[in-house]
Amino acid sequence: MTLVPSSTPLTNFTLLTFDIYGTLIDQETGLSTALLRSSHLSTLAPTHPYKTSRSTLLRAFAAHERAIQSAHPTMLYRDILASTYKRIVQDLVAHNEPQVDEEGLEEAAQDFGRSVASWPAFPDTVDALKRLGKRYKLAPLSNIDRESLAGTLANGLDGAGFAATYTAQDIGSYKPDLRNFEYLFKHAGDDFPGLFGFEDEGEGEGEEVRREKVKGRILHVAQSLWHDHVPAAQLGLESVWVDRGGVLGSKLEGEVVEKARFGWKVGSLKELADIVEEAWAKEGK
Repeated sequence: MTLVPSSTPLTNFTLLTFDIYGTLIDQETGLSTALLRSSHLSTLAPTHPYKTSRSTLLRAFAAHERAIQSAHPTMLYRDILASTYKRIVQDLVAHNEPQVDEEGLEEAAQDFGRSVASWPAFPDTVDALKRLGKRYKLAPLSNIDRESLAGTLANGLDGAGFAATYTAQDIGSYKPDLRNFEYLFKHAGDDFPGLFGFEDEGEGEGEEVRREKVKGRILHVAQSLWHDHVPAAQLGLESVWVDRGGVLGSKLEGEVVEKARFGWKVGSLKELADIVEEAWAKEGK
């Protein structure tokens, strides 16, 4: 992963797009809490690696989640979670943990899939979004389904003030697929033509010209190197790495992190809001 300081003034951007889970929502706490409270993992011995090491638990989750997303790009995220839960439990059974009945497994898997709405926001998230919303339009570009995102918006992100939402369910694929970002460029230009200098929806503008204008005014804000910053670098999309210091999205990436490039690095969304306000103040705006 490489910080290549951007020469683009922060005041030049008009739309901030966000990865939600891991960047705005404390995905690691939400996942680990839901897993350890589940009927199958709660009964594990206190010395089991899943109970003594959150990193071990999250690594097991991430390995299965990524494989399922890759094999089933149109599967709803809540069903991705349910399938991931089943594979974790099946691994436990394969390692001589107690057998489980299929009906109980299905019920527990569905409960885990619905847990997204209860995952907490990071403490700095909502206030920082409100501050950033004074300068830019805000929109998530998230590996999520619409129903799960609605639960998050009604709970942890209540008051976030998003102008639009772009989900994996809308697009039919999961990041890091480049289609997710191309969808963003097309639909953001259509949804907010005024943000990008279009007098109307495309009259007199070639498709590639529109795409470049849109891309040049978007700043993508994300924690995950693999899901977000690698594809952003491939497409020449400016980005901010919010390094939350967790396991998912950074330390799990292995060699692929060397492909990640970003123009800014912050430790929290509050830090980004501070930097943005300072940049605008310098220009007297």
